[in-house]
Amino acid sequence: MSNPLFSRLCEEYGCEIPVVAFAHTKDVIAAVSNAGGIGVLGATSLTPDELRSDIRWIREKVGDKPFGIDLLVPASFVQGNLEDLEEMIPDEHRAFIQNMKDEYGIPDPDPNEQRPSSHDLLERSRSSLEVLFEEEVPIFVSGLGSPAFILDRAHAAGMKVWGLVGLPRQAQRQVDAGVDVIVAQGYDSGGHSGTVGTFTLVPEVVEMAKGSNSLVLAAGGINNGKQLAAALTMGAAGVWTGTIWLATHESETEMFLKQRLIEARAEDPIQSRAMSGKPVRQLPSRWSDAWKQPDAPDPLPMPLQGMLVGDILDGIRDGKMEEWMTTPAGQSAVGIHAIRPAADVVYGLAEEALDCFESVGAAVEA
Repeated sequence: MSNPLFSRLCEEYGCEIPVVAFAHTKDVIAAVSNAGGIGVLGATSLTPDELRSDIRWIREKVGDKPFGIDLLVPASFVQGNLEDLEEMIPDEHRAFIQNMKDEYGIPDPDPNEQRPSSHDLLERSRSSLEVLFEEEVPIFVSGLGSPAFILDRAHAAGMKVWGLVGLPRQAQRQVDAGVDVIVAQGYDSGGHSGTVGTFTLVPEVVEMAKGSNSLVLAAGGINNGKQLAAALTMGAAGVWTGTIWLATHESETEMFLKQRLIEARAEDPIQSRAMSGKPVRQLPSRWSDAWKQPDAPDPLPMPLQGMLVGDILDGIRDGKMEEWMTTPAGQSAVGIHAIRPAADVVYGLAEEALDCFESVGAAVEA
């Protein structure tokens, strides 16, 4: 075994190390792709013009190295025009938000800041998809919802299509559709996480993908090279990682949140629907605590919850109310011990994985 890390992901996508990094900071994406992995930019919050600018910046930094763009295209989504959607938000929920603002002195958001709204998420995603085709992005990732609808067009344009799944039935549908890479994301992942553990989900999805052209990546709770080695031995073509990039030098995560990540225990990140209406694993905060109180209403479905809380969350961020602020994060935060360059994180994963293979008798070339 000359190089156990040279998987089908490396062979088919041109990376050197089978590590995919999801982040919302373009500098992280460039650093990881240049270090031999594949960076994927979370772009749901960007306008089409911002997305186009970021794609061109990344391409200038990485050249022909692989990178991707992640967008949310949720299958479960209350649709309608803005006025109709606003009427669906109960007065009880509006009163809860107003009471919270009054009681804790949460400021109004800066009116000069232009921010994306939750109600037009699907429309924004469709506009952003057009940008991906125009800019000839090599990889499109659907972070929420099946990407089967775009497969034929993407393949005709030479674009690879990846999809994140949290349940076996979701994975089977994507295998049947011919999705290029299926990211099997376990319960311990950050962001929109499912209910099945990583070590249960990944082998099942690998088995489903046998005989197809779909590759499988393991995701959820991955923060070290031992887990990379384990994912490869389970049949995955690599790993999808997110939380570990939040505390890198290149990340735009607030410094106090980076420190909170360094101090986090595995059990600290919690799931809450209070931000988007769908379960999001995140660092605990006074915001998530408020929605656990007996007088708190149940969070609304997407996009109604985002419409309800968008202004107050913007006010919390603009006011730098640190105890109320959070970041999506998975249980892999327990593996973050310092703020490091993103390239060092990539190399550390690879070196530790190779050490694991050597420890079980594999003949590994340097």
